[in-house]
Amino acid sequence: MSWDVVRVLAVLAVMFTHTTYMGPYLHPELGAPLTPHPFQVGASVLLVISAYFVCVTVRKDGSTLRWLWRRYARVIPPYLAAVVITYTALVLFGPSQWTLPTPHDLWGNLTLASSFDPSVRMIDGSYWTLPLQLMAFTMAALLWPRGAATGQRVTVLLWVMILAPVILQWNDRITNSPQWVIQLWNGFGIHRLQLFAIGIALWLWTKHRIGTPHLGALLVATVFAHHAQTQDLPSSLGMGVLLVVVALAARGPDWTVFEPVRRPIEFLAKISFGIYLLNQELGYLVAWHLMTLGVGRLGQIAGAVAAAILLAWLLTKYVEQPAYRLLTARRPVRRLGFRAVAWLNT
Repeated sequence: MSWDVVRVLAVLAVMFTHTTYMGPYLHPELGAPLTPHPFQVGASVLLVISAYFVCVTVRKDGSTLRWLWRRYARVIPPYLAAVVITYTALVLFGPSQWTLPTPHDLWGNLTLASSFDPSVRMIDGSYWTLPLQLMAFTMAALLWPRGAATGQRVTVLLWVMILAPVILQWNDRITNSPQWVIQLWNGFGIHRLQLFAIGIALWLWTKHRIGTPHLGALLVATVFAHHAQTQDLPSSLGMGVLLVVVALAARGPDWTVFEPVRRPIEFLAKISFGIYLLNQELGYLVAWHLMTLGVGRLGQIAGAVAAAILLAWLLTKYVEQPAYRLLTARRPVRRLGFRAVAWLNT
């Protein structure tokens, strides 16, 4: 229950930012932002949670390669579907005064080139986290069997991951670097390494491999590094508060106080990845069409949230879950392989 609550809080924070601030900020015709600051904390906390569960699950399948395939099978199909859905909706229903995506943008987002190629525009700003997740999965599968999480080396690695990017970009060194350096820096998520580091630290803390004072120091360093990278103190402090909540979920007793609302929390947690993928640009689009119908700002927000939940449920039920079952089913794959070999031998 506690982990479901944390996931729901994080994804609701994402939607709150997009509906109350980013939508009218990017599209002033929607009206004035309802908050004075974007409070961009949800996506960062989702990356922390992802890093934590990488540590929890990486050895459960026995083979890290099998684990890696399951992670890919979980996130890539819904992402590809979300890209196509968002692109199609924007092209067909987007207002002419908006900067609408092109086929070049579609291809760049489907291939994840949007994180590295400046000529490709991200169809949805939320997609920036996916290459980072995939690279984290891959690095975990490569390094875990080699003992990267054993001994004192892992705690040294955590401090390097948190502080090295801050040192490297100090005095705007990255901003003033050649474009290819900036693209690699952003594309590989070096400016967000602190989020993965603190996720690993939380797992070590639950295993009693680091103490509470050490975790506290890492939390403070993470907030500092995040502020140094983003120059966004309110969001960095807000992320710090949510990290404490994540720590309580990781090691504390289950939050049975939420038992009366278990079903809606579990439902939202189950479709949280779909909500994350589909709430931003499609939310702006829904809000714009509601505005043209005379609906006020609060009604636009309610419509955008409702549309994101509905689309996320459809994405989870008809894409994410069946694709995962298909791609991770061993027997059907083996049968298909045997049939292919028999066909080649005829």
